[in-house]
Amino acid sequence: MILNKHVGLFTAALALQLGIVQAQQNPVKLDLSSFNGNKGSWTEVGKVWADPAVPSMLKSTDGSGVIANLPSKKNPGADITTTEKYGDVDLSLEYMVAPGSNSGVYLQGNYEIQILDSWTTTNTKPGDNGGIYQRWDESKPDGQKGYQGYAPRQNASKAPGVWQKLEVSFQAAKFDDSGKKTENARFLSVKLNGVTIHENLEVFGPTRGSMTGEDVALGPLRIQGDHGAVAFRNIEITPFNTQTPTVSNVNYETFQGSINNLEELAGKTAVAKGSAASLSEVPASVSDVNLTKYTANLNVAEAGEYQITLQVPGGLAGFATGSESISNLTDRGVRVNKQLKAGDNPIQIIASKNRNWSVDGFNLAISGPGLRSTNLLVSEAGANQDTDPILVDVDETPVLRSFRDIPNHKRLSHVVSVASKEQVNYAYEMETGTLIQLWRGEFLDATPMWNSRGNGVSIPRGAVINLAAPAVNAVSSDYSASKEFRTKGYQLMNGSEDVVFSYLLSGQSVKDEIKVLESGKGISRTVSGIGNGFYKVAAGTEIQKINKGYYLLPETGVYLEYDETTYGAPVTHTTDGNAGIYLPAKGNIVYNLLF
Repeated sequence: MILNKHVGLFTAALALQLGIVQAQQNPVKLDLSSFNGNKGSWTEVGKVWADPAVPSMLKSTDGSGVIANLPSKKNPGADITTTEKYGDVDLSLEYMVAPGSNSGVYLQGNYEIQILDSWTTTNTKPGDNGGIYQRWDESKPDGQKGYQGYAPRQNASKAPGVWQKLEVSFQAAKFDDSGKKTENARFLSVKLNGVTIHENLEVFGPTRGSMTGEDVALGPLRIQGDHGAVAFRNIEITPFNTQTPTVSNVNYETFQGSINNLEELAGKTAVAKGSAASLSEVPASVSDVNLTKYTANLNVAEAGEYQITLQVPGGLAGFATGSESISNLTDRGVRVNKQLKAGDNPIQIIASKNRNWSVDGFNLAISGPGLRSTNLLVSEAGANQDTDPILVDVDETPVLRSFRDIPNHKRLSHVVSVASKEQVNYAYEMETGTLIQLWRGEFLDATPMWNSRGNGVSIPRGAVINLAAPAVNAVSSDYSASKEFRTKGYQLMNGSEDVVFSYLLSGQSVKDEIKVLESGKGISRTVSGIGNGFYKVAAGTEIQKINKGYYLLPETGVYLEYDETTYGAPVTHTTDGNAGIYLPAKGNIVYNLLF
């Protein structure tokens, strides 16, 4: 075995990279009473929305559940900070930014994640939505004052007036007993609308506008309120302040051979055995196929339920605690939830390298009360087993046909994905003529499709909107749909910026033209030859009117724009349990989807 002796280095970041699931935590829910500093612009409301054409304004209704910053001349905006202070945390919240508005979330009051209306931005900068704002040095010349800011990997933003989700795993700076900083703060992971935009990002000091100007062990959550209208809901923060567990008093026995079950150990003699102070100090003994049994003490600071993950890449694994014994081995790894007492807990580990190509060593991680998923051991060979992603080059392949997995539906086998220079992308299901997905940002990850044997599936890389499940969308006045559908393919009219899909519906020729709007705000769709009746534009049951011919569909976060005078008002209808938003059709239908 080759074991990594630098186990303590960046353990939380490595745990995230390995995809380790952590034990259930107890997040703290925050409301307006959790914050200080409100000078009158912050209020609790029931609902907020915006008109994308009206800058810097959010409208609201009375109620609760939403914290809204609605600055005015009488009540100018101000920052608010939590009464509690935090170190390592996971933070999850939703926010809505007004058109053209600006805010920010400061971890420990010092490290800002920018909140901005970055709709249609294609080249991201540190000051864009989701960026880690720059540090600042007033002594430097103009144009050089800002430094060490980090742009998001891509623009995963939604339109203003639409709820967006931010998920952050943050590791605070560390200090020794004398107060000397020993480790910089890190953003282990930042996700915007489900897309990872930062990962394992070290910050070398507080960003511009910080509260203290220097790193701290503990600090409040701070929300910027002096730059415009913004709203928040579902703010949850999970502190991680439990001491890192340790493994000690390790004893081991290694047996030669390809061993697939414990019965095969009968009569075998260990070729190596011994003891070590920790798992990382167990020496390499056998380079060929082998099985090693370990006993040790796992010390945790706090009693409670812990989740323990043992990974044996390409091999077999077994794990037990206390007086339990290992009765069988599982392929590649095992994950268990165990009640542990404070202090030492006896554990048993088995790692079997039963194939010549199996990597040496294993990975062991733990999470529990107040403890983020932390690696207790990472084998060098097993620390980085991910396949390099195969990303679709938009310039070479702006249109790709593939399989697609969508929620609550069987795998789709005839999906055409289309990209654009505006980074407005969509997916079209050919067997029913359904626009199934929209997304802004990067195009496709084709690793599942093209790696090794492949399974034909491509994955959108941006912030995906699952618009509707496949179904014939043109229906009669009683919402019944024809079962006579036959696809006739598609044609590129102006590259991927303008695509016409063709099909036969009840023997009638239908043209479905989708254009990317030059503004980059979404797509325009013209469906002709569908007769009179209704046309389903999205799944959902909610329609919120912004203006005549301009509606927000809250469940998908999409704005619907069309000629209401010509076609009439949108309606909702549910058929066979499938709810949808429909527009009246008069031989054709023309509308825009903005997102």
